[in-house]
Amino acid sequence: MSKVFFTYVWGKPGNPCWPLTFGTKAARTLAKKALSEGDYVFTVGTRGEPTLPECKGRVLGLYQVTSLEVNTQDYIEQINSEDVSERAVTEFPYALHPIAVWEIADENNVFSKLAGPLTGAHHMQARSTVVDLEAEIGNKLLALDRHPVILAEPATMLGRGLVALKNSKLAPKHEGEFTGRFSDHDIWYVYALALRDRQGRDLAFKIGYASDPMARRDAYCAPLAAEVTGLRWELAMKQPTSNEDEARRVEQALLAHFTRHKLASNGEIVKGPSQSDIMSTMAVILRKN
Repeated sequence: MSKVFFTYVWGKPGNPCWPLTFGTKAARTLAKKALSEGDYVFTVGTRGEPTLPECKGRVLGLYQVTSLEVNTQDYIEQINSEDVSERAVTEFPYALHPIAVWEIADENNVFSKLAGPLTGAHHMQARSTVVDLEAEIGNKLLALDRHPVILAEPATMLGRGLVALKNSKLAPKHEGEFTGRFSDHDIWYVYALALRDRQGRDLAFKIGYASDPMARRDAYCAPLAAEVTGLRWELAMKQPTSNEDEARRVEQALLAHFTRHKLASNGEIVKGPSQSDIMSTMAVILRKN
């Protein structure tokens, strides 16, 4: 059964809404250890600046969270020009990806009246991470009227791919309540197969994209007669993307980067670069888009 937590924030969830943010990596780690996939976190307006007067001390939003760690820098293009959002990018760079987010519409949303007296330790902890609430309090908060908001998508292909992969795994578990757009067959991977000899040395790499990289490996291995030649293709890396078009763009960018290393007989196979060369180049490509 899902548990209920709360944390302090500066304002209402946006629309589109950012992930659940934290000021430090340690605070996010504490939250991740306390939370289980699908747990609920209510956001409550702080009583100080820069929270707007009408939001102070009120229950503002509800996040159903996952364990996927994300970075607010990946959402930079989703922010607006308000100072609070600009500050949030810098001061709250760590986040957890949500399954769904709601804005609290109920006017009876004063947190202190709903939750009753809490200890000073609770309030101090909620300033940086999440605080577990008793079931009775949680049920009161879950009964508040709310409406869903759209989740922001990461601005980078790296972020979109990680979110798409997480969403595809969550869809069956949270069927009926999940608001993501992806399913298993929508996940496309950019992959690299390493051609290795009996000593495990990398001779070349095949760069491509597919919804099932392991099936592509098996197809390439079939004609090699490994027991005779000692050669085999092995999956060296795979990177999820949010759709086939993005996978194709990353593949083509990788191949373009290693143009001078392509085999004349097969333009998708490169000889010379190492696995780390390919991985670092992919990381740069994914962060730029």
